[in-house]
Amino acid sequence: MKKFGLALALSAALLFTVGLSSAMAAPGNYPPDSTSDKFTAQLNETSGTKFTNSWDLSNGLVNANKTGEGATGTTESFATVIKNKNGQRTHGEYANDTNSCASCHQTHTASGRQLLFRNGIYNTCTACHDGTLGFYNVFADGAMASNAGTFGGDPANGASVHLATGAMKVSAAPGGNRTSTDPNTWGKDFTCASCHSPHGSYSDRLLHYNPNGLGTRTPDQGGTKIVNATVAFDSATGKYTAKDSAGKAIAGPWLYGYTYGKPKVYWTQIRVKDPATGQFSYKYPGDPSKSWNDVLEVNYRGGFFTDPNGVLNGVNPADIQMDIAPATVVKMNEELLQTVAGIPVVKVTSYQKGVNAYCAACHTDYNSNSAQTETGTFSKAFRHKIVQGLKAGMIGEPDANGTPNANMVCLSCHYAHGTDNSIMKDARDQQGVSTDVNASSALKRYYNMAVCYKCHTDSKAEQLKNNDFYWNTVDAGTNPVH
Repeated sequence: MKKFGLALALSAALLFTVGLSSAMAAPGNYPPDSTSDKFTAQLNETSGTKFTNSWDLSNGLVNANKTGEGATGTTESFATVIKNKNGQRTHGEYANDTNSCASCHQTHTASGRQLLFRNGIYNTCTACHDGTLGFYNVFADGAMASNAGTFGGDPANGASVHLATGAMKVSAAPGGNRTSTDPNTWGKDFTCASCHSPHGSYSDRLLHYNPNGLGTRTPDQGGTKIVNATVAFDSATGKYTAKDSAGKAIAGPWLYGYTYGKPKVYWTQIRVKDPATGQFSYKYPGDPSKSWNDVLEVNYRGGFFTDPNGVLNGVNPADIQMDIAPATVVKMNEELLQTVAGIPVVKVTSYQKGVNAYCAACHTDYNSNSAQTETGTFSKAFRHKIVQGLKAGMIGEPDANGTPNANMVCLSCHYAHGTDNSIMKDARDQQGVSTDVNASSALKRYYNMAVCYKCHTDSKAEQLKNNDFYWNTVDAGTNPVH
């Protein structure tokens, strides 16, 4: 399948109220990528020093593992191209005798930075996830597709894709911070790794545990980091746990990460009051080159820490506090499709939790709690409410009773990767029968304003007069969906 680039793409949009003009606006005014098919070119002495959007650049060097061989458009067996051991995962949960690193990296003969076997994150990911390896195909929609829409599609057929080639900055996301150039968050290139964590994740589908630095940004910066949490000690278990200002326990997973230097400053940082100054400090007084995190046993996934060496003996828990960077966790209900080389290939059937907050890591302003409230961290606008119940056949989260697909999420209306007219539906769930008239379909699952009409055709829409609701003419044997 041809890999159509990003003509008419809506930059990083997940919601349809922002058009193409604003999606391509500052910073940078990034033009659409007109490349419609992959090509092969040789690297020169300088082109390998930075990421590029050009497909399949290679330095022509071979390596012992032959990483990526056959992953350039010709069909190859999954087992012979991916250099992990049968049954081992390529992305995380590595065995002690793993060879999976060679699936993506070349120690001495890499074509791209970070020792990637292709020049750039997008090129490396799509060299395998393009349908040539019998695994998830991000350029198609079907049984072996990514199940999140498609990066492919005909640009003339209402195509719209999440622009993940690195051509744009994260700050270009509609509803995001257009002025920030922070190299750790908004200033980063938007790539596959902005949404997925290639080395493992707490979430399903390898969704990133800290998208756009969400857990490491404080609320005033549009993030979720908790500052100055109090600490409690349970003598029965020996565990120290944390509570927020409302007294609610802050469960794990907590993010592990730090700034370089001595002592390290951790994203989730323990501080202890210095008796001499009365100030809380992250530095361990027994060795000023170390942080308290270095001398305590912190279980970041479990959300607690212990003191096996007794360095906190005699310290009142009230004299301990923490800054906590909570991990973003998205959980889904999935259906097993098949197993490839011992690894399950699944299809998402519904969401359990977390996807709205995940999308809002970049589309911050769109995380509105009410359609009647002006919201937004970086701008002000009325935003569509993302909590009401759904119609049959739509994807969503469970309600309080646990009923699947009962409540709306961002992906109830939008695909994560992209879409075109061939996979969109109308309000009666008929597929491929219409044309989206918009310049960009804005990643929508439904044609035109069928994305609205799918839900807004019931008795609550009293302003609709002389209108034959679509379920009044249902197919034989089909029950109305109101």
